[in-house]
Amino acid sequence: MTVSGDFGINVIERPKRAAIRRALAGSATLIVAALPVVAWAQATPQIPTREEIQRPATAPAVQPNEQIVAVDDGIERAPCPLANPEFANVRFTLRGVEFSNVEGVDNALLAPSWSDRVGQELPISAVCDIRDRAATILRSKGYLAAVRVPPQTIGDGVVRLDVLTARMSRIEVRGDAGANEPLLQRYLSRLDDQPVFNIVDAERYLLLARDIPGMDARLTLRPGPVPGEVVGEVTVARTPYTFDFNAQNFGSRDVGRWGGIARARFAGLTGMGDLTTVSFYATPDLDEQKVVQASHEFRVGGEGLRFGASYTYAWTRPDITGFPVKSNTQIVSLFTAYPLVLTQAHRVTLGGGLDIIDQDISLTSLPINRDRLRVFNLRADASWIDPGSIAGRGGYSPSEPRWSLSTSLEARKGVDFLGASDDCGPGGAACFLPGAVPLTRVEGQPDAFLVRANALAEWRPAKLFTLSAAPRAQWANDPLLAYEEFSGGNFTVGRGFDPGTIIGDSGVAVALEARYGSFAPANTESFAFQPFVFFDAAWVWNKDT
Repeated sequence: MTVSGDFGINVIERPKRAAIRRALAGSATLIVAALPVVAWAQATPQIPTREEIQRPATAPAVQPNEQIVAVDDGIERAPCPLANPEFANVRFTLRGVEFSNVEGVDNALLAPSWSDRVGQELPISAVCDIRDRAATILRSKGYLAAVRVPPQTIGDGVVRLDVLTARMSRIEVRGDAGANEPLLQRYLSRLDDQPVFNIVDAERYLLLARDIPGMDARLTLRPGPVPGEVVGEVTVARTPYTFDFNAQNFGSRDVGRWGGIARARFAGLTGMGDLTTVSFYATPDLDEQKVVQASHEFRVGGEGLRFGASYTYAWTRPDITGFPVKSNTQIVSLFTAYPLVLTQAHRVTLGGGLDIIDQDISLTSLPINRDRLRVFNLRADASWIDPGSIAGRGGYSPSEPRWSLSTSLEARKGVDFLGASDDCGPGGAACFLPGAVPLTRVEGQPDAFLVRANALAEWRPAKLFTLSAAPRAQWANDPLLAYEEFSGGNFTVGRGFDPGTIIGDSGVAVALEARYGSFAPANTESFAFQPFVFFDAAWVWNKDT
């Protein structure tokens, strides 16, 4: 066991494969513990982890909070002339309530506004209370609606109320939508083809419009020329391209502690809701590590279906004296994703794809390892945000809600076709035949099945204080090749440790944080600063034979 103090980490021994390994990292003290090393069946040099090659995407900047009108009262009340003193002694026994018929609105959903008062003797002002309850129900269901009390005589105990709803007569787009305007119109056309405008039903298509890369679309409703009609005014702001650069010291000592990544993103090149990204990562010593990535995604249809592909090429030359090892990695990924549920408070996305991974390790010009992985995957992502924060209650906002939860579950299965590597067979004999190049793990199974899961939960007991937990886990049914393994370190869980400090077939980890302040600038000219403390822990185990 090695224990380091406040100002550094001094790891004397870092075994790469053990039956069980543990790593704990905190903001002040870092601890590494490992059980004895299981002997390797072959001498494999340390190679970059998956996260060192496919570097996690930089989190987008938090946008300034939007001003949102909040409704704190559970029942929305309008003036009630029936509550005037001259009606104080007028009472009636409620037998029922009849609402005017409106196309697209089921009057049965309004029953809770009055059903609990049937048979009771009520003051005449209770009619306004029923009216307000019904209006609240309609608005909670997304309708732009009002309920009116028409002139009437309540001789039979049955109250009659008129329901007034709004229909969107047309949509006007203001601003330059660029080549994506046909796609934007396709989404927005779903808003004005209904007999009654419903915000809940429209929310999906408004969010799809806002999710078009490089576009920010905002809807404003204003009265139309005819009573009962509204006009939707969509204001569009377009950002056709962005460039960014990031430098960090998360890398390992062997392949370069420091590195910088330059990235360019181009939106709307084809008018299919597309996003094209190219990036280049390099260490100061260009011989140590270079990674080139290019990706393109686009949208098909009017429901948010996405397709995409990416290509990654990484060159790594670890700086190990007297050991001129090098590795080349190529990754081609194809994917599709569909938003099954899409609201401001809840999202569920299903997706799948294929990863083609070629990894070669050589000593000068002598090949010593070769992996060919062909992995199909299925993925589900879900997120929840406090609905009250979306409405702006309590000073919270969608960007910094009172609570939020996001989860991801992925199943991956390797196959033995499409040029995939064969396993090494019993005892690894097949990998050491004349002319054969071994796998990165003799016991590794290219067709292994594994499941990955991760989550991020945040809670703000006070507006400026955040508690965060980010667990992640992986389970594999067979020994894995290097690229598919679960690792701990700077790019995953274990801040302050080299990537791949611990690595195994299966594992669990958690990253805990306590933060103070806001990371959302007050406006585009402001600066945000948020200090935090953290605690990271990770455990891994292998299925080595």
